[in-house]
Amino acid sequence: MAKRILLVENERNLARFVMLELQKENFQVDLVETGQDGLKLAKENDYDLLLLSYQLSDGKASYFAKELSLVKPATVIIVMADREEVADSTEEIQRFAVSYVVKPFSISDLIDKISAIFRGRDFIDQHCSKLKMPTAYRNLRVDLKNHIVYRGEEIIALTRREYDLLVTLMGNNKVMSREQLLDQVWKYESPSETNVVDVYIRYLRSKIDVPGQESYIKTVRGKGYAMQG
Repeated sequence: MAKRILLVENERNLARFVMLELQKENFQVDLVETGQDGLKLAKENDYDLLLLSYQLSDGKASYFAKELSLVKPATVIIVMADREEVADSTEEIQRFAVSYVVKPFSISDLIDKISAIFRGRDFIDQHCSKLKMPTAYRNLRVDLKNHIVYRGEEIIALTRREYDLLVTLMGNNKVMSREQLLDQVWKYESPSETNVVDVYIRYLRSKIDVPGQESYIKTVRGKGYAMQG
C-alpha cells in the first residue's frame, strides 16, 4: 500500500514541485498551505508522514506539532526550513520532528530521506511485533498498533523518535549502548555523533518521568541505558 504524506507548505511553487515529485515516487500526497488546514486533515486522516514548512503563514510548525500531539502522538514529521531557521532553532525542531531538510534542497535528497525514515519505522514496528515485546512497564503502557504511550490513564505525547527509543529500550531486557541504540532507532539515518542518544534520552525522561520519583530509564556508567524496575 502506498505511503500517505501530508505536505504543508505556503510557497506555492515549491509545494507544487515537491508534491509532483513525491507522486512520481508513488506516494499519496495531500497538499495544504496553512497550519490550521493541515491540522484538520492530520486529525481526520492517518498519514504515514507529515512534511511541514517550519514557518507557516499562520504560525510555526512547532505549534502545529504540539496541537497534533494531543490527539495523535508519535506522528512522523520532517521539517523544511531555511538555513537561518535551522541555525536558530535546531533543538526546537528536534523536539518534535524526526528530521529536517534545509531550503533550498535537492528533491532526490528529500526522497532518499523520506524513504530511509519509512524503512526505519517499518523495521522497528516489525521488530516489536516479532519480539512480542512487553507492552507494559511499571505504570507505562504502550499501544503498539497506534503508537501511543500511556502513564496510568494519561496519554504521554511523545514524538515518533522518542516513541521509537522507548519501545526499543522496553523490547531489549538489557543495557543498550549508545551505538546499539543508534543502530536500532536511527538505523537507516544514523548521525555520526553518539551524543544524539543522550539528547533524546533527556527529551524522553522529561516526558515520561515523574518529578521526585525514580527515572524509568537507568544510566549505566560507561555502558549505556536500560529500563529499570
